[in-house]
Amino acid sequence: MEHESIRGLEPEKVARLVGVTLARNQGERRDSEEAIKDLLEICLTQTCWAQDGRQGGRLGVLGRLLRPRRSEAKRTLREVLLDRRSGLNMVSDVRRHAKQQTTRTDDEVKHAVMTTIYFAAIASALVFHGRRISTYSPESLRCSFAKLCRKTWMPAELVELFEKADEACRGEVRGSDPPRKA
Repeated sequence: MEHESIRGLEPEKVARLVGVTLARNQGERRDSEEAIKDLLEICLTQTCWAQDGRQGGRLGVLGRLLRPRRSEAKRTLREVLLDRRSGLNMVSDVRRHAKQQTTRTDDEVKHAVMTTIYFAAIASALVFHGRRISTYSPESLRCSFAKLCRKTWMPAELVELFEKADEACRGEVRGSDPPRKA
């Protein structure tokens, strides 16, 4: 039976994911970057919640999340992060769980992906809700968003989200209507 997290991936992408450890041992950065790109795409395309909407749904490698509102059930992580209709609580839950996973892994690829999802949730809250859901300063967030935008494996839609969040932080630094802290 095919594992849900690799469904729809081309065989060479699956092979790259499996070969991440070998690539790290051989110092092949390009393979590692491809693996990050592939795992991030897997995470972004996974459905966030169990089909019945009961507590205990899974967000792929993010683990267990809280009960969603009915309107937010059966949405992909990409939809949650990039849609202004996503509730702030859901976006905050994504941020919290990505942060937890980041601190619990020694795997370089998973750490990069969870860090990306963590900052994407922060960016989503800034852009779509005008709320800062982290304790990072606007300057620190701008620096992180800029670093993420320069990653060769970053999907264009997340680059756009990070750029919009950077603009929101820039406005906060200049003193114009700062996003409220959640």
